[in-house]
Amino acid sequence: MLPKYKVVYNDIKKKIQTQVYKTNEKIPDGNSLAQEFSYSKLTITKALDLLVQEGLLIRRQGSGTYVKENLSPIATIQLEHFCGYSKKFGKEHIKSTVIEFSVITPDKEIAENLNITDDFVYKIIRLRTIDNLPKVIEETYMPLYVIPGLKKKHIEDSIYDYITKELGHKIQSAHISIKGDKANIRDIQYLNLTENDFIMEVEKISFLENGKIFEYSKTHHCYEDFKFNTVIVNTI
Repeated sequence: MLPKYKVVYNDIKKKIQTQVYKTNEKIPDGNSLAQEFSYSKLTITKALDLLVQEGLLIRRQGSGTYVKENLSPIATIQLEHFCGYSKKFGKEHIKSTVIEFSVITPDKEIAENLNITDDFVYKIIRLRTIDNLPKVIEETYMPLYVIPGLKKKHIEDSIYDYITKELGHKIQSAHISIKGDKANIRDIQYLNLTENDFIMEVEKISFLENGKIFEYSKTHHCYEDFKFNTVIVNTI
């Protein structure tokens, strides 16, 4: 049985995707939704918080909550599941080399992307090799209070396995942006590239089922091996 906030979350999300609630439209306030669902206002707020964090809704101070304007009315992108490289290629083919693993105070950009203030975060830089060929450099930041107890052995194995199997969290969704760029000094050093080579950068903010952001990362891929797959679901 779904938690009450997830019932509200799923209902409102479906109404956004099917344009019952249209782009830039104000949705009913918390009191109205509480009456509609016969749930507490706290439950409604939890569901709306999750939708705001996923970028589907936006709050305008003194005005209310609106469907975010950058949503496409034609289609939405849905991530079917999360899996790390270990699951995708098989652990026997993947090696993770830890370049840096430390606890830091995040700068403004990292803190804003993780939606935190003065919390400490893990800084993780890994080289991922596939069948002994360097393919990916990952720079990842995770709040300690969301992902406690992370150790080097987890980073060398699978961070996502630690999050889902040992901590018992469910990974819900991610905001992803992709761009091409010139190889930087670290790419040149670890991916055996030159200053004239290009990489594909995947910037990602990832959410747990409870709505908390647990990861902000920038991953650099060798461009010739990069392939992005997704599922486009027509909502009309």
